[in-house]
Amino acid sequence: MKNLARLKPFGAIGAIILLVSLVLFLHLINPKEEEVMIDWNEYQVKHHSDEPESGDSESKTSLMVDVKGSIRSPGVYELEVGSRIFDAIEIAGGFSSDANELNINLAQLLHDEMLIYVPAEGEEEVLELASSAVEERDGKISINDATAVELEQLPGIGPSKAAAIITYREEHGPFKGIDDLVQVSGIGPKSIEKLQEFLIFR
Repeated sequence: MKNLARLKPFGAIGAIILLVSLVLFLHLINPKEEEVMIDWNEYQVKHHSDEPESGDSESKTSLMVDVKGSIRSPGVYELEVGSRIFDAIEIAGGFSSDANELNINLAQLLHDEMLIYVPAEGEEEVLELASSAVEERDGKISINDATAVELEQLPGIGPSKAAAIITYREEHGPFKGIDDLVQVSGIGPKSIEKLQEFLIFR
């Protein structure tokens, strides 16, 4: 009995050591997760800096055109990209009573810095564009801006082929190169050989 009494303190100490060892072991195999701190100010600055500036996108959504001649309110107007000549005429108040509308292609797409001139009845020129379809250099014609009258100046192009070119242009968009003309009814490889030195594409 005396021996048992002497062993009791050692048993208690052993139990404490065992308990501490168990706690340390559990702590080692399950380390406390580190806290992750987010600097929200830095995040917001970086986030906003990645956004495109509004000015860049706005500059690509509008264009400026100059409308002159027999128009109720001639002037420079801002329109959306994708607008057509009839939109420019409308925003300028419409045709005046003496306007000659005969050969004006109201469905033609506008481009920036374009000048639209509407002649009066009796004027020889029906429509002139500032970005004029007929180029001063070399007398070449812009296939994507030319009117029917201007297209008929080209070799081998009469009224029917001029109308076919304009129809294709309105239905499929601007010509990108000389090879696109093959898609126009009545125009073949031989016609293209004659035309290529007189045309520009833009």
